[in-house]
Amino acid sequence: MEMIENTSFQQNLDIIQSVLESLSILYESWIKYVSCSGAYISTPINKQQSNFCRLIRNHPLGYQRCRETAQKCVYLNPKKHHLFSCHAGLYVLAVPLQDEQGYIGALATGEIRINTGAQDARHVLQKVADLNLNEERLLAYYEEIPVKKREKVLLLGETLYAISNCFLRLGAAKAKIQQAEIERALLNSELRALSFQINPHFLFNTLNTIQMLSYIEGAKKTPDIINALSRLLRSRLNVSDSLTSVKDEMDVIKNLLIIHKTRFEDRFQFVMDIPCELLDARIPTLSLQPLVENALTHGLEPYEGIGRLELQAEVQGEDLILYVRDNGVGMTSQEHAKIIENINRKEISDEVSEIGIANVHKRCLALFGEDYGISIKSAKNGGTEVTLRTPFTT
Repeated sequence: MEMIENTSFQQNLDIIQSVLESLSILYESWIKYVSCSGAYISTPINKQQSNFCRLIRNHPLGYQRCRETAQKCVYLNPKKHHLFSCHAGLYVLAVPLQDEQGYIGALATGEIRINTGAQDARHVLQKVADLNLNEERLLAYYEEIPVKKREKVLLLGETLYAISNCFLRLGAAKAKIQQAEIERALLNSELRALSFQINPHFLFNTLNTIQMLSYIEGAKKTPDIINALSRLLRSRLNVSDSLTSVKDEMDVIKNLLIIHKTRFEDRFQFVMDIPCELLDARIPTLSLQPLVENALTHGLEPYEGIGRLELQAEVQGEDLILYVRDNGVGMTSQEHAKIIENINRKEISDEVSEIGIANVHKRCLALFGEDYGISIKSAKNGGTEVTLRTPFTT
């Protein structure tokens, strides 16, 4: 994948990734973030590309056309979402992203079949006939793609447009802070002022619309997911202080788990061992969510057995210690060394999965000093334990 050049967006990739994961699950779509050249910057980890598109992209000419289609998404009118037919006969939904410097990419999802009456298998074969692909496999893969209602696709477009505006405003706000050292800038009152510039009302109104639609359509689980996503986004966008309570941070984790349980179902257990007297302790805002997300995605998702996720807190001397443990696939010594090296760098790592952890570690160093932050223990097929050490204050 290509790394995005825009600094403010690079710093928000952990937020973007989290939202794309949730929406991809909710809408059963492969939503990605593409660069100006048509390369995929960020894709949902837990939603795979369709076999149909993968077969076409394996052909050099098919790959080139897919890249050109993705690039087209970037340079459309940025003031609305767009639905158009791709080179292979499917539909693409795109929301271009543009800031003060110009176009910086797009949020897009392809692989869409809409029941229009004209979009049939013969039409698809004609579109890609010059690729000389196996017609039997191509048709079989085409039939695997579920047919969607146009209204639901357009509703996803409104949601992506609302979310993109929040990202752009968040990026513009953070860009003002970048004139000073980011770790120190996050500690002062300017963070509060910039947070108030982000107006998420349009986003939450759109999510409320989706919720009402799901009630009408009789979807039983969708309203709970939407509520959890709304609360999760609200906690991410309305940051008002560099510190929060353990209790508030656990509320964020509970909403995150509601979303992830839709794909894990009964494949993992969650255990929380946090004494009541520690719930009012102060820790860096949004410090546990990246740790839990990494445990779920990289530890438990590829694990074949019943996963176990544990959150524990204790006091050691004058310090508060929080543990996030999983019994998942773990890491090799080389993988572990690479992650430790990356989170200790002064600059943000190019690895999307490590941006959240590195951000938490750097904020702890800026807030509390060199004795605090993140440490990681892991063994291949032996699970992972991430420790967050902060001063114990209430």
